[in-house]
Amino acid sequence: MPRLPISVRIAATSILLLSLTHIVFWTTAAILARSFGLNASPQAILPVGMYFIAAAGFGGVVVAVGIFKARNWARIASLVLGALTAFICALTLVILFALIAKPNGFGPFDSLVVQNRGNLTWLALIYLSVFLLAVWWVVLFSRKGTAERFSAGPNAVVEATANIQKCPPPIALLAWLMIISGALSAISWPLIFGKIPAMLFTHIFSAQASQLIWSINTLLFFICGIGLLKLQRWSYTGTIALHIFWLVSLFVTQISPLYNRYISLCLVALSPPNSYFSLGLDRLPQWVSAFLSAIPTALLIAGLFYYRPTFLKVAQRLGEMPQLHRFSRFPRLKF
Repeated sequence: MPRLPISVRIAATSILLLSLTHIVFWTTAAILARSFGLNASPQAILPVGMYFIAAAGFGGVVVAVGIFKARNWARIASLVLGALTAFICALTLVILFALIAKPNGFGPFDSLVVQNRGNLTWLALIYLSVFLLAVWWVVLFSRKGTAERFSAGPNAVVEATANIQKCPPPIALLAWLMIISGALSAISWPLIFGKIPAMLFTHIFSAQASQLIWSINTLLFFICGIGLLKLQRWSYTGTIALHIFWLVSLFVTQISPLYNRYISLCLVALSPPNSYFSLGLDRLPQWVSAFLSAIPTALLIAGLFYYRPTFLKVAQRLGEMPQLHRFSRFPRLKF
């Protein structure tokens, strides 16, 4: 096993343990959901979704093993995993804080929420700890010193030469996130995107038009993500345009008077239990929710503009070195 810094080993161990915990928890939750009779329509989506969530934990196990073996792809994957984990934890924390601050508006579940405010507080602390841990993963594995540990080895010269044609790590991270997002959209199509309507700006589309919109968006995420990894200039402009479009559209949608109606249509399409319809559509003012939802995408767009010169410079170098780009795939060739 390669010699790695203690911080990297601790990070890999934490990824492995959290992934195993994730698998056990969601598998147990799915089994309990089936035992309670939630595998019958219209609640059949719940245990199936839980099994999908549990299966995602195996990706973390693979990443942890790759880190212990000092594989550079595992380091990149850990950045993706850390970003996804931090985003999910941040979203969950917003929901939990809303429940703790205003434990009403849930109809028959009001008393249950009030009685468990203490448990919700502990759960928020757990998610906060995982959020901080995920941020540490991103910081640790994006450091230059850590990256050198994973690129060192007998092929270090070849890898250093190949770095000329590699996508900058922050952009590569975004590219993989877009590809994974597109893959998750495709996998969850029968459960979510094949059912819910699409709302762009202030217009709610029909079922057929919505499926076309979701399909095009999924395809664009795939194409732009792959284009970024291939250092295609058009993909960078396309990525910025795609995120600006969704930022503006989602912001206008969330402040629209039709937004609550749209959410209700989505819930009807997903066929959850009737008691879910009162799940706090008005817990926060619409403009507050709109601004909170816009912050991550706005920061992402700002980062894209910040790294644009770096990306274009690397892409230009690759364009000026066609022979190196072609022959660098063969390690035995010397230049």
